[in-house]
Amino acid sequence: MLAKKLRVVCTRAAATLLLACASLAYAQPLLPMPDSGSTTFGDWSFSWEIGNANDEGLVLKNVRWKGVKVLHKASMPVIRVKYRGDASGIDAGCGPYNDKIHSGNLERFSGQTTDVIARFFGDNLMEIAVFSEIGGYDLYQAYYFHRSGRFEPMLYSSGWSCSDNPKSRNDHKHHPYWRLDFDVDSVTNRVRHALTVSGGSMSFAAYTSESGFTVPANATATVWTVAHPNSGRTVRIQSPSNERADVGGSPWFGFGSRDVHVRRYKGAEDVGWAFSATSQLGWFTPAEVTENQDVVFWSIGHLTHLWTQADEDNPHWHSRGWIVDVTW
Repeated sequence: MLAKKLRVVCTRAAATLLLACASLAYAQPLLPMPDSGSTTFGDWSFSWEIGNANDEGLVLKNVRWKGVKVLHKASMPVIRVKYRGDASGIDAGCGPYNDKIHSGNLERFSGQTTDVIARFFGDNLMEIAVFSEIGGYDLYQAYYFHRSGRFEPMLYSSGWSCSDNPKSRNDHKHHPYWRLDFDVDSVTNRVRHALTVSGGSMSFAAYTSESGFTVPANATATVWTVAHPNSGRTVRIQSPSNERADVGGSPWFGFGSRDVHVRRYKGAEDVGWAFSATSQLGWFTPAEVTENQDVVFWSIGHLTHLWTQADEDNPHWHSRGWIVDVTW
């Protein structure tokens, strides 16, 4: 394992994520954790493991809030990456890549003695994380638990895996896919969203069958909910990032064209990322009913990394994540 220090230079960090930069600093001691285990923090309880069977990074299981189940499983099966290249097509430039975190590419930075670490920021926030090197990227996959009932899956990335000329061809986008298998109070759940657009008008949608959704360009706020239809227990899901999914045409050609996918749970589909680097998430032909069913909520991040000499000389950390708020 390498012993290296993470440079603490962050750009484009989401302001509403409390630790978008601070989590990478050496302000808190690194607590060594086993590759698998279980713990509690405030009203949270959960188990974790390194998802080697399906290359899913750091995996959480049986996540509960106040003794009530929230998530059966949380994982990150893939980080799809596209380079700009000459902007001639979806295959232009280096890659595209399907990056997957597993034990074979985990590394340790200075002060780290195990692959999984935890840190505590005051009494109100816990981090559990792994550090990985894939090609030219340093990747820091973390989950945050707030005593208030907030849960945040997060990815930090630094570096390049391409050295094309002119240097602008090295601009690229990472698209981390979080697979959130919700069991809010039980396996019977329903998914909704509330969308606010410029001017303040709102619309609502029910995800009654398997589908994907792209937040429109004029959106100012989007909130998804996963709820138990009888108990009313609900989680609210938001992306604090203003960065949008890829549209068609040059230079990104719709590579990462969705923000969310909703799927009905099937054990045979819990296999990590089963698709190509240029493929969107499948498993919806024909689309199955998801209303009041066991649902899997795929949340997708869009992280643009533009080449600059300053960044290459002193790599910056770029970050994306999602926010899950428990309401009971």
